[in-house]
Amino acid sequence: MIYSNGRRYDEQINSSSIKLLYFEVIENYLNKYLPRSGEVLDAGGGTGEFSLRVARMSKNLHLVNCDISEGMLKQAQNKIEKEGLQNKIENKVGDIMDLPFEDESFDYVMCLGDAFSFCEDSDKAFREFVRVVRRTGRIHISVNSFWRNFLLMMEKGESENFYFSDVLKYYNSHIIHQNKKSMGCKSFNIEELRRLGKKYDLQIVKEFAIPIFWAYEEWLNDPKKLLKIQELQYELCENRNLLNFGDHLNVIYEK
Repeated sequence: MIYSNGRRYDEQINSSSIKLLYFEVIENYLNKYLPRSGEVLDAGGGTGEFSLRVARMSKNLHLVNCDISEGMLKQAQNKIEKEGLQNKIENKVGDIMDLPFEDESFDYVMCLGDAFSFCEDSDKAFREFVRVVRRTGRIHISVNSFWRNFLLMMEKGESENFYFSDVLKYYNSHIIHQNKKSMGCKSFNIEELRRLGKKYDLQIVKEFAIPIFWAYEEWLNDPKKLLKIQELQYELCENRNLLNFGDHLNVIYEK
């Protein structure tokens, strides 16, 4: 799946829950595991949300936001220019299954959001990440959680056009089906992500799932409740018993 309307995409991710329970938690981990200087690839970075966050937090990192959609990159460029970050972030059209970069070009490769899950050949994309990251560099991927989606599909059912045949197809293929059609979005469990790293002799630096739970929107507007909710997110998001049931699985590998 290729998103083409960058402005519409940004509107879809503009809720308080996504900002406070997803983006801010991701930013916290990026702050811990990014290199202090060097080159960062935002693979499938779309409208540049993650590139912008990294550029704001670090003065010594140069980012390349690579995406297959020119419409998404146009929106990213507008945001980059608005913040005056043109000297820190470069946009590049490219497919994550065939990255337009030389071997060992980056110190950190991140593929966050849904880009990896919507990739037609995730093994090929991951092999590209391994190719372009430098020795001792890191790869950070975020993917849709298989078990989280399975439970949601079973719960929502035909009220949201998830037929029982859709759930069975999803269970067997890990590809989301809705209204008896493939959505082209693949989900993973943590064991699959561990095997993926092992295949390329990568070491796992960190595993976490975010959000580990969503929260009632009005609670997020109460500073005291929000603080406790965020504390619980950090307390639970690395719990090995809960990882598979979070919304997005995150793994940071080291080459």
